[in-house]
Amino acid sequence: MEIIEHMMSAGRLALDLSLYVILPITVVMGGLMKVLENKGVLGVISNLLTPVTKLFGATGLSIIGLAKMLFVSSVAPLTTLKKLDLQELDRRKLASSLALMLSLTQANVSFPLIAYGLDIGFVLISSLVGGVIASAVTYYLLTRNLSSDTVSDLTGNDSHGSTSASKDFFQSLNEGGMEGMKIAINTIPMLVITLFLLTVLKQIHVIEWLTGLLAPFFALIGLTDAAALPILTKYIAGGTAYLGVMVDQIEQGAINATDINIIAGIASNPVDLVGVALFSAIGPRISQVFRYALVGACFGLMVRAMLHIAWFA
Repeated sequence: MEIIEHMMSAGRLALDLSLYVILPITVVMGGLMKVLENKGVLGVISNLLTPVTKLFGATGLSIIGLAKMLFVSSVAPLTTLKKLDLQELDRRKLASSLALMLSLTQANVSFPLIAYGLDIGFVLISSLVGGVIASAVTYYLLTRNLSSDTVSDLTGNDSHGSTSASKDFFQSLNEGGMEGMKIAINTIPMLVITLFLLTVLKQIHVIEWLTGLLAPFFALIGLTDAAALPILTKYIAGGTAYLGVMVDQIEQGAINATDINIIAGIASNPVDLVGVALFSAIGPRISQVFRYALVGACFGLMVRAMLHIAWFA
């Protein structure tokens, strides 16, 4: 009967997180972002910033994906990246733009933690700094020998037409809100399974063993032993599971605001087993350059981690 109780407990926490924490944020931010996209605001910003993004190897279109990652969720930029996969001739820019995305914090993970003491301003700044470094390293070092594709190498075409731009405010708001709601609802199964499995791992002392193994390293950077659980969860099961474990640890008093902000620099990003599988399968051309983008993103993520440790430890 104890295992059933663990399942029910995991279900209650997963529903609470999905419906009362993640859903309001993804619906509101998704709706606003869709309005800005359909009205052409993001496109104008993208065009204006293209000369800037060229300096570190990314495309102007990557700014749209960046905004979606930082203010909606980790899955929101997928359509933009798919568009890049179909349109961007320069494989170096394609890899650099992807490295930029992989170095950013995900809104669906970072924004809910504001209520618990996360410094969202610093998280956004560190994301931008890490993203620029990841993009530049990928473009100028990792892919310098890659050649560009020809037009005939590209498949598909731009599916964004004038019908999207002509949608009125309320249609766009509703469309983006519905997408945000789907994101929140789709997190429930993974949350339930992950929270349940983590409870089981605690019961058989696996988490305790891993925490002891990592404790000396965490002590060096000013983290408590309890930080091991959310960090391990993030890289094994993804950002949504990480958020669930973080909230659980916070409510138990095991993690404080300082820990939250240091952990954000280490674990708030889409580079995990789930994210790697998702982003590497966006399109055939992204798959070809993904390894370069992933290595470049690691440089950006190391910079982010050092910034958070230096500022909050």
